[in-house]
Amino acid sequence: MSYLGWIDVILIAIGLGISVTPAYKAYRYRLWQKFGYWNVLALPILMVIANIALLLLQNIIGIILFIPLDMIALISAIFTYFKIRKLRNNK
Repeated sequence: MSYLGWIDVILIAIGLGISVTPAYKAYRYRLWQKFGYWNVLALPILMVIANIALLLLQNIIGIILFIPLDMIALISAIFTYFKIRKLRNNK
């Protein structure tokens, strides 16, 4: 594997490591309180922008590869919506 491949692996490991820390969870909770339901829209909006860019570039293979990621993003947004709703109802 080239050095760029190793850099990718290291960055993915760092990202996964940060995502399980209590500081990141507190940051995410604070964002949910501050932005509420608008925070749920961030991921689907980025997903739509990426899909439009792939369509404009006529990258059919990229669109096909993005389909599972789009489904994961939508499921994640739905779960985040319910978490925020639960958070707001418990106040």
